[in-house]
Amino acid sequence: MRDQLDWRASRRRRFNSSVAALSVAVLYVAGPTAAFAQDEGAPAGNREIVVTAQFREQNLQDTPLAITALDAATLEARGQTNIRDIATAAPNVSIDQTAAGYGPSAQVTIRGMGQFDSTPALEPGVGIYIDDVYYSSVFGNVFDLLDLDRVEILRGPQGTLAGKNSLGGAIKLFSKKPTGEADGYAEASYGSYNLVTLKAASNFTIVPDQMFLRVSGSFKHRDGYVTQKDYGCVYPDSGVPRLASSDDCVLGYEGGGNDFGLRAALRWVPSDMVEINIRGDYSQMNGQPTPATLVFARNGTVFMSDPPVIDPAYTIGNGLTYEDFVSTDPYVTYATYQGANPPFSPPREVTLEAWGVSGQIDVELADNVSVTSITAYRNHSGTLIQDADASPLELGLTYNPLSLEQFTQELRLNASFGDMLDVTVGGFYFEGNARNYGRIESNGLRMILNDLQESSNKSVFAHAVLHPTENLNITGGIRYSKESKTFTFGRLNTATLTPEGCLFNACAIDGVGATAEEGRVDYRAAIDYRFSDSFMAYAQYSTGFKGGGVNPRPYYQNQVTSVSPEVLKAWEIGFKSDFLDRMVRLNISAFWNKYEDIQVRAQTPFTNPDLPIQEDPLLPFYNPAAGTFPASIPMNIGSADVKGIEAELTIDPGNGLLVQGAVSYLDFQYGDIPVGSLVYSSGLREWMKTPYTPEWKASLGVSYEIDLGGAGSLTPRVDYSYQSSMYSIPQNAPTNYLGPRNIVNASLTYLSEDRDWEAAVAVTNLTNDFYYHSIFDLYAVSGYATGVPSRPREWQVSIKRRF
Repeated sequence: MRDQLDWRASRRRRFNSSVAALSVAVLYVAGPTAAFAQDEGAPAGNREIVVTAQFREQNLQDTPLAITALDAATLEARGQTNIRDIATAAPNVSIDQTAAGYGPSAQVTIRGMGQFDSTPALEPGVGIYIDDVYYSSVFGNVFDLLDLDRVEILRGPQGTLAGKNSLGGAIKLFSKKPTGEADGYAEASYGSYNLVTLKAASNFTIVPDQMFLRVSGSFKHRDGYVTQKDYGCVYPDSGVPRLASSDDCVLGYEGGGNDFGLRAALRWVPSDMVEINIRGDYSQMNGQPTPATLVFARNGTVFMSDPPVIDPAYTIGNGLTYEDFVSTDPYVTYATYQGANPPFSPPREVTLEAWGVSGQIDVELADNVSVTSITAYRNHSGTLIQDADASPLELGLTYNPLSLEQFTQELRLNASFGDMLDVTVGGFYFEGNARNYGRIESNGLRMILNDLQESSNKSVFAHAVLHPTENLNITGGIRYSKESKTFTFGRLNTATLTPEGCLFNACAIDGVGATAEEGRVDYRAAIDYRFSDSFMAYAQYSTGFKGGGVNPRPYYQNQVTSVSPEVLKAWEIGFKSDFLDRMVRLNISAFWNKYEDIQVRAQTPFTNPDLPIQEDPLLPFYNPAAGTFPASIPMNIGSADVKGIEAELTIDPGNGLLVQGAVSYLDFQYGDIPVGSLVYSSGLREWMKTPYTPEWKASLGVSYEIDLGGAGSLTPRVDYSYQSSMYSIPQNAPTNYLGPRNIVNASLTYLSEDRDWEAAVAVTNLTNDFYYHSIFDLYAVSGYATGVPSRPREWQVSIKRRF
């Protein structure tokens, strides 16, 4: 990564020329498949993809939205088992493991909008829904894709129907419904790092033709892939005290753990007019710490004291400097997980326990009128641990137990008035609270947190589709949302267990509360026209928002500030087509977004000319909240223009060959960014990009089913994905640069003649491509940056029995 510091080059590629390049590229790269509902024995390409993005069952090719849908078979063929995997083949979608300090979470961005900080105080930006139940936080969103029917990825603001915090788009997971059919399976896998996976699911008929039950479960164990070594043991002459008792100098591992999940669904159909679905799930994760290795370190280090103290040389002894703790092996960390005096050594584990229950009632009041009610409760709790700089030094240790609970109620009515008009009206209610119990031991800042956030959302919405002619549709939608968040801070000194004596007087805000409220109206207008059975074009305008809130990390009372909602205005055009007797499906969309009131976390580095970091004049420095140091404050900093184009293509000639892939381009340009204000002393440069947003993405998947006659079939498959470089924080710099990725996965699957037995061998990251998922960059503030390294090449074998 260190040799990739040409980060200033090629910052501005013009959108218009890139559109032409992408149009050529799509002719060579096939786009991603979707959830195929096809009768066995149907002709090649004669596929109908059913989605519910507009709260009605519609053919994907008739839906005027940019959607990627994946069915269970496609997820299995690609080896996608976790929500982080599904972005591989979805254009302009990025899902990555968060930095270690954010725990068991995934940062999700769509078209440049999202959220990478897992604190429940900051809204996701991309809505995640499980069976149409909204999940309200980035923390704990690393859902396993257990026994799913399909996944729908909606790109662009979903402000009128999905609504809450679906600014960039929405990811919707739909579990399989219980039926009376034989649709069970049991599967076992073994692979690299002692991977052991067990999965099973089955349908049960309780009352014939009326009541059905489906139960599924999974277990997964995997050893860690990053080794925690004792620096004093590896380098006995360094002067660093030895901790390890074994000759191999290993203190532990990161990135492994045990996961367990259980899901049950009860479906009751008492009549042709009523259907009731009750779903419950429970999952538990007990894992090693999230991998974090020291990527950058500088010898001029800021020590948190009052006033701050700087040691420009920062020698440890025997000529050892801070930079020496950067391992030559990116899969080795010298973290000790030991706190400063008084001694503090919390459990070296990351945990997550989650459960939820929902009830959905669908009632058909008349032939063209139906009502749906969805009531749900979810509860997540867990812990995360971070050795901030991943070194033997006791510069920072954070231990965070968190808990979240939420209640949601949605009620909607669908009605059709002949062939002229379809209408959906409804309301949504959300109530949640999140509690953060934390302990920080960082260079003299010793503090216990006990923060509570209470939030609510009340919304009403209406959506209508007018059909003036057989082939023309005009869509309109509106939603009003009212949100409220109240944050109450708890701060105690770890030495005295009182609010007195904390560094920077940080405990003075103990008991302080703040409230943020906002009301918002969002709109959608679209028109689509079907020129033929195989070609439909559409254009739309839509808006969305990402909620504001209260700064969750104040050090001083003047840093108890609020941030306003982000707002998006989006224009989109596109077409959906099937041709060559439906052997080829090509969908293309292009968009221009006006992104306003962008939320950015501003951090204040301690300004001192002796710091090497300040030799780079391009790095911005911040002065939030009247110059108090330290500071980490979310702020609204201006606007950006976001333009892009996406193409998806599937080729299925019907002879066993299947080609799938995607290509997308995104141009993110900051616009009106204030400079020189009291709270923001240096603006973002126009060439800077929003975090975790690659400019280019492409994927290509090819499989070929070889018929072995009475012996069954054999299917080799290769999936390739490319993602261009990006940055991990808004203040782009070499210390948070994430290089490009070129990932190749391959598998070979055998199916018996009756398709009851399946055996497969698979390799992920076949070329052993190395990159960082995320980088936690405090280089300008505290002199270090840590990264989450990618998983190396891994293999696994599996066997599955269907019944």
